[in-house]
Parts: sequence; C-alpha cells; structure tokens
Amino acid sequence: MQDFTTFCLISAHIFENETMKIFTTILSALFAISSFAAEYSISLAVKGFAGQYAFLTKVEGDLSMLTDTLVADRYGMYKTTFTDENETGFYKFIFPQLNNAEVAFIFNKENVALSTEAINPNAYVQVISSKENDLYYQFQAKNALFENQCGLLEMIYENYVGDDFRSQAESEYTRLLNEYYGDIDGLRKRGESTFAWKVIKSSVRQVPPLLVTQAEKNTFLKSHFFDAVDFTETGLINSEVFTSAAVQYLSIYTANIQQSNKNSIFMSAVDTIMKKASVNDETYEFVVNYLLGGFESMGASEIVTYISQQYLTEHRCASEDASTLQRKALSNTELAVGKQAPLELLTAMNYKKDIDFANENVVIVFWATWCGHCVESVPEIVEHYAKVSKAKYKLVTISLDTSTNEWEEFIDAHASFSKSKNLIDTDGWDGKLAETYCIYATPTIFMLQRGKIVAKPIESSEFFEMLKRLKWE
Repeated sequence: MQDFTTFCLISAHIFENETMKIFTTILSALFAISSFAAEYSISLAVKGFAGQYAFLTKVEGDLSMLTDTLVADRYGMYKTTFTDENETGFYKFIFPQLNNAEVAFIFNKENVALSTEAINPNAYVQVISSKENDLYYQFQAKNALFENQCGLLEMIYENYVGDDFRSQAESEYTRLLNEYYGDIDGLRKRGESTFAWKVIKSSVRQVPPLLVTQAEKNTFLKSHFFDAVDFTETGLINSEVFTSAAVQYLSIYTANIQQSNKNSIFMSAVDTIMKKASVNDETYEFVVNYLLGGFESMGASEIVTYISQQYLTEHRCASEDASTLQRKALSNTELAVGKQAPLELLTAMNYKKDIDFANENVVIVFWATWCGHCVESVPEIVEHYAKVSKAKYKLVTISLDTSTNEWEEFIDAHASFSKSKNLIDTDGWDGKLAETYCIYATPTIFMLQRGKIVAKPIESSEFFEMLKRLKWE
C-alpha cells in the first residue's frame, strides 16, 4: 500500500511538472504571437536610390519631428518596424538630397508598403499594401483632378463671353460636382472606420453649388470653407488637416488685402478660424499656437498681439502645455515691442553694477546648451559683439541650463563669451527670470533701449539686421 501511495505521489509530481511545462510553453507561444502581432512593417521602395539615406518623421500640423534615419538597401528599399506604441496619424519619408522631397503615409496599426520614383517621390507614390493609404492616395488623386477641372471651368466662365460657353461650362460644373461627391461617398463606404476617412471627410473641398465668378466664390468660401472640417477630431492634430485649412482660409482674404488694411482683414479671418476651433480645447490650443507661430515668423506683431489678447489671455488653457501658451500670451501682450521691460530682477543680479539697464542699450539673450538652435546662433551673436570695437549696446546672455557644468564647459570653449555678461538660472523654465520674461522658447532675444523693448528678433539674421537699423554697431 505504501508503494502504491509512493507511486501515486511520484506520478502526481511528474504530472504536475509536465503540466507546468506545457502551460509555460503555451504561455510563451502566446506571448510570442502577441509580440509578433504588435509589430508592423513599414517600407518604401524608391527606384534607383540604393544606399541613399532618408529621414523618417512624425507629423503634427506643419511640423515634422524626426523619429529615425533610414538607409535604402541595394534595391532602393527603406524598411522599418512600428509597434502599437506608434501613434495613429501621418508620418513622412523626407529626402534631403532631393530638396527635402516628401512621401507621406498614414500609420494605423497595419503594415504599410509603398513605392515611388526618385525623380519626383511625392508625385509617383504607389500603394502596394495598406487600406488606409490606398484610400488616402485615391482621395488625393480625385481631389487634384477635381480642382484642376473646376479651375478650368471657372476661367472659362469668367473670361469667355457668350451664353453657349457659359451654359456648357455650367452643365459640366454640375456634372463634376455630382461625380466628385459620388466618389467621396464611395471612399466613405469603403473605409468609414479608418483614420484615412477622418482625414478625407475634413478635407473635402467646399465649392459653390453653381458656377460663379472668383469674387463670388471667395464670398461663398468665407462662410462655408470650414463646413466639413471636424475640429472635435483631435486625432487630426497628427496630420496637416487643421494647419492646411487655416492657411488656405487665410489665402482667401489676400485678394482684398491692401497695405493699409491687411492687419484688420487677417484679424477677421483669425476670428472665424478660432470660432470654428473653439468646439474642443485641445484643437483650439493647437490651432491658436499654430497661428501665433505663423504670424510671429512673418513679423506681424500687431496680429500676434491681437491673437494673444483675444484667444490666449483669458482662454481656459486646459492642456499640459497651458503654461507655455499663457507665457506666449503674456510675451505677446505685456512684453510686446514698445513695452517697458521688467528690470528689477536683472538689476539685482548685476552685482558688479557694470550695466545700467534703465539707461543703456541692452541685448538680452535667453538660451541653453541643450537647445540645438541656440548652440548655433548664440555663439554667432556673441562673436559679433566681441568683434565690434565700440558697440553701442551691452550684451547679456542668460542660460536656462539646470546644471552649471554644461554651461561653463560651453562658455569656456567659446572665448568670445568673455566679452559679454553671462548669467545662468539653474531653475530653468521654472526660474524667476524665465517667468518674469515669459520665456516659452529658446533662444529668445530682447533688444532694450533705456529699458523699453524696441525689438524681439527671432533669428540671429534678424538680430543683425536690427542692429543696423538701430545703428548700435
């Protein structure tokens, strides 16, 4: 009996071990399958482009953020792998050796295989595998054809006289509209649940129901341009839908612009855009940030101030970037050109009393060693200052580095910094100086004349031009 009991115990132990092995094997297999299923191949074949490199970027509006650098194999094939961690949205292959030619594609948890020609990558894209991109590129082709055909009919309608010409043009226009909207509905039926359809739906061209003159068309578009754009769809931030729509809408107003009224006309256009975007906090902040950046780069300070006052200062900035937007608003209003700069903190930090901020010309540059643009442009500004024998201004650089080591190493490596006054606030973005001067980006340049802000150039080239205008050299 004891032998039988022992046998049973040993058998049970063996069975338990074998069961555990099987269980572990099954789990491992399932894990392997799961891991494999979460990977997606991304490929682009470019004929005649063997061994060439390309940048892979992620799209957010008008920005393309670098995610990888790829090199084509001997067949001109670029390959990479995405996972579920890659956000749904647009990505781009960018070819710097082809004047930054681009090939855009949608990623939405599926394999993507494309091909194109090196002569003009964007124009010859073929979708080999990917439902999302097949829908998107079909829409692109239909859209381009529709716009070209409508443009031709509008030209005939506006420039050719005779009832017969106009009647034929009107009939053809009606046919085109019916065909276009029929094609769009066909794409909807094929892919209503796709990200591509969200893009298509918000990109459908709004045109008058009847053939009209360009002036009449512009009047129509001012009221109906955004009819199809879904500003509640936050996923479209990972595309160019919102930014392209904003630019195209602003372009409608250029026909009526004169030098005397351009600001008021653009402000009116901005009002419409922001009203449409106000249905969702996230897209609202994305759009207002884009408009601010665009008008800032144009040097349109009056419009920048208007946007900041109307759409940032009192808006409920709910996103994690709220502090950035609030600082941008204050920078464009409280610290706009013509305003007095806050000098108390700088004066208190000037222990040597070698700069009279209230009575001298002073250039203040906020920067950091971790800022790629800064490490290129700030040394240029400092070197220029060092070379001018009798500069009519004092230069102050303020680093937002959180460690003095990198800052000191950088300054020691650039002898010209010995000519400027160099400060650091290791509290970085949270420091008193960054807060006082509403710093939301680096580099940020203030040009002060007796404590008043006379210029806020964005690029070093603008700074040098402003030095000449102010005659500070």
